[in-house]
Amino acid sequence: MPLLFEGKSYETMQLTKREEGRSIPYFIKFLTTIYLIGLSIFALLRLVLILYTAPKNISLFDPITLKSFAIGFQFDSVILAYILALPLILLFFQTLFSIKGKWLLRVVVIYLSILFPVLFFIAIADIPYFKFFSNRLSEASFQWLGSLDVVFKMIVGNRENLIFLIISIFATCFSVYFFYSFTHRKLVGINWDEQRENSMRKFLYGYFALAIVLCFLGMRGSIMRPIRQGDAFYTNNPYLNQIGLNAAYSIMKSYVTKVKLMDNELALKNSLELLNIENPLTSISPIARLVQTDSTMRKPNIVLVLMESMSANYMSTFGNQNNLTPNLDSLAKQSWFFENAYSAGIHTNNGVFSSLFSFPALKRIRPMSTVPINTYSGLPFTLRQNGYKNYFFSTHNENFDNLSVFIPQNFYDDLFTAEDFPSDKIVGPFGVPDDYLFTYANQKFSEFDSNTPFFATILTTSNHDPYILPDYYKNSHSEKDLNAVSYADWSIGNFLKEAQKAPWFDNTLFVFVSDHGLKVGNNPYDLPLSYHHIPIIFYSPKLLPEPIVYPNFIGQIDIFPTLMGILNASYINNTLGVNVLNNKRDCIYFSADDKIGCLDENWLYIYRFGGNEGLYKYKDGDLTDYSQTNKSEFEKLRKYALSQTQTADFIISGNMAQIPLP
Repeated sequence: MPLLFEGKSYETMQLTKREEGRSIPYFIKFLTTIYLIGLSIFALLRLVLILYTAPKNISLFDPITLKSFAIGFQFDSVILAYILALPLILLFFQTLFSIKGKWLLRVVVIYLSILFPVLFFIAIADIPYFKFFSNRLSEASFQWLGSLDVVFKMIVGNRENLIFLIISIFATCFSVYFFYSFTHRKLVGINWDEQRENSMRKFLYGYFALAIVLCFLGMRGSIMRPIRQGDAFYTNNPYLNQIGLNAAYSIMKSYVTKVKLMDNELALKNSLELLNIENPLTSISPIARLVQTDSTMRKPNIVLVLMESMSANYMSTFGNQNNLTPNLDSLAKQSWFFENAYSAGIHTNNGVFSSLFSFPALKRIRPMSTVPINTYSGLPFTLRQNGYKNYFFSTHNENFDNLSVFIPQNFYDDLFTAEDFPSDKIVGPFGVPDDYLFTYANQKFSEFDSNTPFFATILTTSNHDPYILPDYYKNSHSEKDLNAVSYADWSIGNFLKEAQKAPWFDNTLFVFVSDHGLKVGNNPYDLPLSYHHIPIIFYSPKLLPEPIVYPNFIGQIDIFPTLMGILNASYINNTLGVNVLNNKRDCIYFSADDKIGCLDENWLYIYRFGGNEGLYKYKDGDLTDYSQTNKSEFEKLRKYALSQTQTADFIISGNMAQIPLP
């Protein structure tokens, strides 16, 4: 008869004990549960992302769409593996040694209760950001952290963004509560001495080693090599190629990825060739060159109007049927009008810097916010050297985009911002409306010394979400964004009508250029061209009496040297801009945070910092990647864009973009 202990045979108890010794350790079961919870929430948020942002041609149950979810599983696993690596190690030691006081367990509880809600907050915030910019969150997304009050007002002023903010706050608070209560109950509330007894040491080591291997593979994202952003690009559909990415992963990679498009010496060599720079003034910089004319320099007043978000696609000139911009369309017929003009980037600071100082937008450098602030050659410097007084007018706070520091440092004599305007004229987060800013500028122009030419930069903002317009402006457009475009155009029309009455008008050259465009109309590529295709207009009835439409490619980076050409000026050009009137560009390049684009008459080249490139027939909206079949066109555009972008990075990083004063 078998010996019984508490109703169980000795053999049964020994077998049970051996089975418990071989059971999976509790901490591995716990972390697996956390991992699965994280995957489920990421999958749910990716579903929301698709439902909120997907074009009409995307089917949720299409096999290609489902593959985006599968790829998303890989990128989500990478983030979760990084997050769970530390708890894995800490809980292993807790199991192995039964550390007293449970302080180590409380560290894990707090760690998970902070990081997971942060991950989910980022994923929720990424949804409206992706809809607006067609980019996943990256380090460029945080460039407005210095103006959080403005950002908050922008969010509150937009109903959809406000809804996402409220949801993200509630979701974050709930996830903090959930993860704290769940992890506290599952970790602090159990007997770890018992867990240690239930895990035989030799099996504990084996399970831990297996968990470490799986965690390491999770961090890599694949067995053969670490996963790359380019691995998400599996189809010709640019939308689905980005859906698989994880927002936290995109942010992390954007900070750690080094921007080295090519060797600096090769980039310089290529840039000198592409820009026809034969005898650079190397004592200043590798790209500086002397531009000389035989005639006397004309010195009219110059007014540069940087129009907020005025995509070319809004204009009837480019086929828009909504009659949004009658004043700009009329102006284009009376001016020197460039129909193939492109912005350097997709943010206002890109437009300001590139239009004034003729360098492209860069991924890792925001020149207006560097510490210390560098000085640059370009329009303000060159015009001041020729006797001009320089003035900058902006609707909003002087600290936005670091204007209060950067503008005075870069050869402007005065800066006029929201701090200079009556408080009752402020209508939203971006300060005064455009028409008031223009009226204020007109008044100032009339007060300036008529014997001294002036250069004025006017930065508008009313055509920016949340589109808060003055009550006295009425329009028939029901959509707020279209109404804002009409108002911006109306303000420009009023500005010119009033300016024509002033004595300084006849001797003034106006330049109208957008800081960047916006997503308008059909944009089949993950680098929306409507964000870059903009109007550039040189207007002066007395100085440029014969209207001309130029088909030339021109970028914001070319405004400075082209304007100097119109003025017949001799000067040193220490920029990457060219006078497109006598130095035709075969193509033009631009940047959109994590992408670089370059196009010519037929082809669009896209470089993605995540490791993928493509060549497309953009005029047809063709999503086929021709980079392998049309290699000569691919290499031509690639060389053009990457060489000059790398050269700009090299020049600006080395503080060589200035011209030493005599």
